[in-house]
Formats: sequence, structure tokens, C-alpha cells
Amino acid sequence: MIKKRNLDPSLIQWIMTTTGLGPGVGEIRYLVPASSSTSQYRTQLQSMGVEDEDMYDDFVKAENALTGYRNDSLLVFPGTYTVTASTAWDKPNTHIIGLGGPLSQGAMGTSALINCETTAVASVVDVQGSNCQFHNIQMRNVAANAGNLCALKLSLGVNFYSKNSHYNGQGAATQVATAGACAVWLYTATAGKPWGARFDDCKIGDAGEVVRTAGPIIYFSGTAAGTAKYIDFRDCVIEGWSQTAANPAVHFAANYCADRWIRFKNSLFFNYYVNNVANLTQVFDNDCGTTLKVILQNSSQTGWAAWNSDGLQYIYTDVAAAGATGGLMTATT
Repeated sequence: MIKKRNLDPSLIQWIMTTTGLGPGVGEIRYLVPASSSTSQYRTQLQSMGVEDEDMYDDFVKAENALTGYRNDSLLVFPGTYTVTASTAWDKPNTHIIGLGGPLSQGAMGTSALINCETTAVASVVDVQGSNCQFHNIQMRNVAANAGNLCALKLSLGVNFYSKNSHYNGQGAATQVATAGACAVWLYTATAGKPWGARFDDCKIGDAGEVVRTAGPIIYFSGTAAGTAKYIDFRDCVIEGWSQTAANPAVHFAANYCADRWIRFKNSLFFNYYVNNVANLTQVFDNDCGTTLKVILQNSSQTGWAAWNSDGLQYIYTDVAAAGATGGLMTATT
């Protein structure tokens, strides 16, 4: 027997507009804070005809309730949802939409936040399903342990899309001294995956947590050839706090950890250094000697002395200034 979908037409229209899925919207599940102070969300949903069985206060249980390949969506009400293990987001064509409205560039915890403070949790979410979308969400992985590596990991899925979201994975003393720690990790163990990811209007990293002594903000690594590729960042802020010269914003760890092109369009790279004492060495630490090209379109950076200075010049920019330092912000007089 097919369950009746008791959904207001305006809700379906909003989800269609947000995701671009058209009439292919699947079932809807809701993540609602357990706190009594926010119980009005549950009451509100009940008044709309939403059944209790479709409401959850646990992120893992909510993800388990989604079914792959039918564009099911998890709508996340404002609040902080604590997780104690990594969630493998392995259902293709399933999506997260936060209900906190447009995000500011400020601190986490002001909207729909999936938060981990448990040690040895490598990622908050590991995207393993294809064609998934995350909108208006915050993810944070900040336990003081070298095993807590990132907020968002992309591994086995393709065609991931995220908009208006904030990912941070470097916020505790042990973690920020770990070379593989980052905010977003693109990891390839299977040739051809991940590829096709796109981030729009996202903030990746944070300058308001703890100063990093190792680890990039975005990290590419893996063991299989030919990936990740076709990764697109548009109108994003890539932000961190480090006073260690060798720390980059983006690290390509080895040959074939990335391929084809990685693009940053209309994006800002920002490093915070107390009292602006010095710049770090380079935005991109490129240990990938294969067919990768990084394309910078109308993007800029402040806090590093150069885009790239390690001899592997695979960084291409349309900024007018020539050379490795093109795109540096310069203080006016």
C-alpha cells in the first residue's frame, strides 16, 4: 500500500525551487530538536498534518529513514544536533535542506548544525551516494583528537551539490596539528569517484576556532588514479587561522589525487594571522605532478605570499597581475 503524501503544495513548490528537482520530489522527513524549548516545531508540523513517525531528533535515525533513488529530503529545523559517529550518506538522490534561512558568515551554531565533539570520528558525514544535495546546513567536527579529520568527506559519490552551507573541521588543539585534518576532504579510493562536486555560496573552514599548526582547509588525497575531478567552488569563502608558514589553504597530497580541473570562481581565500604579522607561504600546496589544473576565475586571496611557489605551476588565473602572486589583495595607501 502506498502511503498518502500529506504535503502542502507550497512545501513541494519550495523544495522544487530550492533543489531544482522539478516534480521529482520524494518523501519528506524532518529533524527537530528534542529540547522542550523548541517543541513548537513539532507542534507546528503536527498542525500541518505531518505524522510523528516522520519526525526525528536524531540525525542518524533521520538519515536511515530516507530511501535512495527517489529524491527524499531531510528538512532540518534550527538547532544543534550532536552526533557521536560518522554518518555514511550512502543513499543516492537524497538531500538535506536546513530551515534556518540564509546563513551568515559568522560562528556556527546559529542555524541548523550537525555537530561532533566525540573523539576519533573521522568525518561528520561521508558522502558515498551520488546526486545528493546539501542546502543551508552547518557541519562541525571539533573533538581534540588526531582521528577527527573533517566535517564533510566526499568519497564514493558523484555529482554532489552544496549551497549556502558552512563546513568546519579544525577546532581543537590536537586536531589542528594533524596534517590530514581539514574542513572538506575529497578522498578517492575508487577510480572515477568523487567527481562533479559543486559548492555555491559556501563557507569552508573558520578563522574563529583554534589556530592551526598543520593541515589545509580543503584536502585532496587518495589511492586511485584519475580523481577527484570537475570540482567547482563558486562564490565561496575558504577561511582559516594559521601562523605556520607552510600551511596552505588547499593541499593536493600526491599524484592522481586530483585530475582534469578544479575551479574557484568569484571566491575568497582568507587566512587570519594575529595582528597581521606575516603571510604564509602559498595558497596551494601542490604535490600532484599529474594532469591536474586549478582554474582561478575572478578570485582573490589574502594571508599567503603567493598562490603557489613550490615549483609545480598548475595554477591558472585570469587576474590581471602576472606571476605566482597574481590575485593577492594589496592594502591601499
